[in-house]
Amino acid sequence: MSLSRRSVLAGASGAVLASVSPGFAQSIKPIAAGKTARILVLTPRKDVGDVLGFRDFIGSSGLAATVDVREVPQASALTGMLPEIRAAKPDLVVTVFTPLTLAAVGRYDDPDPSRYLTDIPVVFTSVTDPVASRIVRGLDRTGRAVTGTRHIAPVAVQLKTMLSYRRWKKIAALYNPGEDNMVVAVRDLKEEAQRQGVEVLDSALPRDAAGAPNPAAIPDLIADAARAGADLVYIGPDTLVASNNNALVAEQALAQKLATFCSTELPIRRANLLMGLVSPAVNVGRFAGLKAVEILSGAKPADGIAVETLNRFSLLLRIGAAKRLDLYPPMRLLNIAEIVQDA
Repeated sequence: MSLSRRSVLAGASGAVLASVSPGFAQSIKPIAAGKTARILVLTPRKDVGDVLGFRDFIGSSGLAATVDVREVPQASALTGMLPEIRAAKPDLVVTVFTPLTLAAVGRYDDPDPSRYLTDIPVVFTSVTDPVASRIVRGLDRTGRAVTGTRHIAPVAVQLKTMLSYRRWKKIAALYNPGEDNMVVAVRDLKEEAQRQGVEVLDSALPRDAAGAPNPAAIPDLIADAARAGADLVYIGPDTLVASNNNALVAEQALAQKLATFCSTELPIRRANLLMGLVSPAVNVGRFAGLKAVEILSGAKPADGIAVETLNRFSLLLRIGAAKRLDLYPPMRLLNIAEIVQDA
């Protein structure tokens, strides 16, 4: 089977390379000719664009395959599911987002086969920073039978986009410190903002009595950020904040007259957030589908496929939120943005 990124993504992909050190990798054979591949998708929700795009690509690829989609709302629940997954022996597992990917494969320097999937190739989608999260050793060669797609624009590009709207002086980063990818994302944002002369306020969710991050604190955190002089609330690729509580964040920010920027697509489409620079999730899922086909067809082994991101991003603007904030976007952004209509 001969496929190319150009033919299926029309220029939407771009390689991101990193230095690689030798490490753990498993040799996993492709499926036999004439066999129908069995793919298991693990996702917090079945309706996310990654899943829709992945299924669409597999369906149009010519690969004989069945796709079983399982909802796993909490990554911690995956531990109890792994024995069943191992017993079922799917030909490939797809994981959506960082928490589920870590729960499925663990860290590259702790490949414990009793706790994680190590004998089944895994393709992840929409993982923010798989190297910093220690899912893979490097982006060019992963060092294990795991590869996938990233979905976040480089932090310097995100900040440039924010500052193209207004020259914000203080940005509040609202995030769940229990998600490794968000700790990395906020760290990188602080470093880049410092270079640009912008202050980033750390608005990490506090933990409740049981030690779990508490989303009920979101209104207080946003109010605190407003009192501290924040101009804008940054929402990164955060499952708890962005995916599960986007409406609460949007309305509380609007109530405090704070602009909002999100680095992922679905929260902006669902809630009254002002803007974002995103990789369309459907395209990210399709790109993961390409990698899955390369593995299952035998074109490339999983540990020989680079982790990549799309090199085209979409600027989303919600005019309804801009009107409520009395912060109309500059014409140069309106000329290139997709305007998100209010529901």
